[in-house]
Amino acid sequence: MTYRACGSCFSMDVYPYLGFETGRKYQCKACGMISPFVVEFETLEALKAFKEASK
Repeated sequence: MTYRACGSCFSMDVYPYLGFETGRKYQCKACGMISPFVVEFETLEALKAFKEASK
């Protein structure tokens, strides 16, 4: 399973923008950013480690 996070705030609360009708774009519920760029992680531990390292 792959975990997706917002490329701006790294929240995992991202979903397809307009159901991908306008191309592959995601919208983040936390910051509102609309972007085709998301960061994917293989495990939740990898996401947590990335967040800790980026502080």
